[in-house]
Amino acid sequence: MQDSPKTVPPSVKHTVRREPGSKVTLDVEVAADRLSRAADAAFQRHVQRAKIPGFRPGKAPRAMYEREYGKEHLWEDAADDLMDQTYREIVEAEGIEPIDRPDAKLTQLKEGEPLRYTATVVVRPDVALGDYSAHGATVEASPPGEDEIDKTIASMRDTHAQLRPVDRKAKPGDILTVDIDAAVPGQTLPPFARNAHIEAGKDLGIAGLGEALVGMKVGDEKKVELAFPNDASERELAGKTGTFSIRPSQVAEKVLPALDDEFAKTVGVADLASLRKAVRNELAHAAFHEARDEAADKAVEHAMATSTVEVPEILVEDELEHLVNDLKARVKQEGVTWEKFLLQARKTEEDIRKEWRPVAERRAKSLLVLDAIARKEGITVSGDELAAQATMSPLAQVDPQALRSPAVLASLARSIRNRKTVDKLVGLDSPDAEREAIRRAGGDEFDFHGTGPAQAAEAKIIVPEKSDATPEGRDAIRALLEKK
Repeated sequence: MQDSPKTVPPSVKHTVRREPGSKVTLDVEVAADRLSRAADAAFQRHVQRAKIPGFRPGKAPRAMYEREYGKEHLWEDAADDLMDQTYREIVEAEGIEPIDRPDAKLTQLKEGEPLRYTATVVVRPDVALGDYSAHGATVEASPPGEDEIDKTIASMRDTHAQLRPVDRKAKPGDILTVDIDAAVPGQTLPPFARNAHIEAGKDLGIAGLGEALVGMKVGDEKKVELAFPNDASERELAGKTGTFSIRPSQVAEKVLPALDDEFAKTVGVADLASLRKAVRNELAHAAFHEARDEAADKAVEHAMATSTVEVPEILVEDELEHLVNDLKARVKQEGVTWEKFLLQARKTEEDIRKEWRPVAERRAKSLLVLDAIARKEGITVSGDELAAQATMSPLAQVDPQALRSPAVLASLARSIRNRKTVDKLVGLDSPDAEREAIRRAGGDEFDFHGTGPAQAAEAKIIVPEKSDATPEGRDAIRALLEKK
């Protein structure tokens, strides 16, 4: 049974004006008798706290109260109450969807006359969707090959290798403990490295440094001319050539663990066969997610390109704020202050916001387009889905109380609906479709979204969980550090 349409009470007259920028202005008039009743209600609230000689709290006549405290504040309170009440009544009756607080202005407040005000609010814009389903993207992930599994296991063995000091010249792959000083004409530099562990033959940042270690032994000293990278953290050194003095204090070879059942146990599985199965499963799941992300990007890009919508400025500013806050958090994780980061990047925060504005506009448009598709397709989020995702959310571990916030839950619900919308676009709108795609990639079934029966997941020993960082945030950090 459908609810009957909401109507505005007879005591309220209003007009609706649509304006550019997805704004709506309401011109409202509230009957004088309703204003009078609201003033009476305001008096009843205030008189409870009034101290008037000869009267107990709440018992003084209105005339005595107004003589003692005045009456303007009663009518102002009444106006505030009515503006809030009638605004909500009109918005509900007209089916208006505000995405911000209204800018309300009182235009008439006189005792015995109607209350008049205007309220301007940014509303959810109309989205003219194109043929969003004609994107041609499919989720097809290739199963991992035996060589890829071997390579991954070899990398795991390398990670668990032990170092054994040797009395000989360094070979490629050996680990050297070195002191390094760098000199640049006209500049005084602090020690470049002390007791640093560097793999011979492998370059980490300074091209040629790892190669210079090959053939060195304890007690040697070598001077080589090498160039600092263009993205050096000390920007005054970027691209310059310096003289690097290298002094090894130890040469050690890597001793790999035997590839047997005992090694498998050290990484969390029972035996070597189980290790290969676990590696295959992890690589298959990683391949599936990569294929899904590629298909999702293509589908969303097509939906945006074929849709028309006027993006409200407030949504762009919200997305811009998210991008900047994400960058600040990641800079902090690197142990760098925001001020130092800006200094190294030679930018102001305003510069960053200006550069990122197109990204914010695109993100805001994508959210509006996905919302419009979800509405058209009837995609919703059930209470059970929300509860399951809330329980699995990292926020539940960090701050369980935060999940009681309506704003946090609403944000989580929007995220779930967006994910379900994208899944529908790329043909993964059912658990069976996702499981089949994972099976085709060579992986075992696992319910990632908490919508199906609980299943035991094998230990994630190879592929780390995906970060919640946005691609834009990661690319932006990289771009800012690379620009000169």
